[in-house]
Amino acid sequence: MTAAVPTTEKCVAFARRGQEIAAAAAEGYTGAFKTYAETVIPQGAQPIDPQAATAAAFDLAETLLTVQRAFATAAIALVKEAGETATAQASAAGETFKARTEEVTERAIDLATEATRRAATAARNGVSA
Repeated sequence: MTAAVPTTEKCVAFARRGQEIAAAAAEGYTGAFKTYAETVIPQGAQPIDPQAATAAAFDLAETLLTVQRAFATAAIALVKEAGETATAQASAAGETFKARTEEVTERAIDLATEATRRAATAARNGVSA
């Protein structure tokens, strides 16, 4: 049994997905602040409507929270998948190590048995080691 080795493609895919998640969050934050600024920055001589500014502030908070939730959910899913992949690889490596250790142990027992048999034969024949 051979241990599963993480492919470069798999690692690159995790990195790419992480980058996409971060970029989507940045775009969401940028869009939210742009919309807010367009509402609360005076356009000409007209004063800002307090109700519009209040609504814009709550809209901004809502959008930021939505973007943050999407980011956190996607990031946690990615980290979980990467962790499961690493765990599977570590488990496979452990199984390989265990199998090889068992093979070496069996070989050592076989060699010890053979050495003991030869020593007993030599002792019966009066040959000194």
